[in-house]
Amino acid sequence: MPTLSLNKGGSIVGLEQTTQAAARDSTTATSAITSINTGEHLTAVQYFKSTGRGGGTFRYTRSFLQFDASLITGTVTAATLNVESHGNSSTADLIVIASDAFGGASSDLVNGDFDNVDFSTTYSSEITTWNTFGSNNAITLNAAARSAISSNNSFICAIVDHDSDFQDTDSLSGDGSQTVGIDFAGTITLVVTVAAASGPSGLASFNGVAKANIASVSGVAIASIASINTVS
Repeated sequence: MPTLSLNKGGSIVGLEQTTQAAARDSTTATSAITSINTGEHLTAVQYFKSTGRGGGTFRYTRSFLQFDASLITGTVTAATLNVESHGNSSTADLIVIASDAFGGASSDLVNGDFDNVDFSTTYSSEITTWNTFGSNNAITLNAAARSAISSNNSFICAIVDHDSDFQDTDSLSGDGSQTVGIDFAGTITLVVTVAAASGPSGLASFNGVAKANIASVSGVAIASIASINTVS
């Protein structure tokens, strides 16, 4: 099972707005934390609401992760996103969704990436618990995520608030915030399982390399080869 370490990651604090909808639909942000070396983020994912004077204040923070998946060949049959926590917030309300932040590849995170999320493509189910104080949170990724890992050199995702940000509703009955912390300088990995190579059923190895570890022979995908040296 290949394990990919986080290549780039960080969080982006959206603009403060006077309505929930305006805060969610902001196309830029106030700040992007662009380096995993900055470490702990107590408010890596947040929905903040204050109904004070002046019409109120609403704000979102979203987190973005990028992994180099260029060496993954074959069909990904399982994928787990492991995220190290920060802080003592154990009540989560999160979901992992598709994103084309980081320039769609591996550029630095910028303010404008706040809006580079695809709410129509989910990569996980709703996450309602969060292990605290540097513990790991294992998130099972779905078929859409597995397909993206298999098909792209760069796997990019966003972690956002579920009930408010993802569902586009004001989920807080009063003032407050829904907040989760992430340690971007900690251990954040993507663990994938890749289907064993197909190809000739009678072939166990080629030139001493096990068939399961062969992606192609002379530029031809192993799955497309009927026989090698008359072995089918």
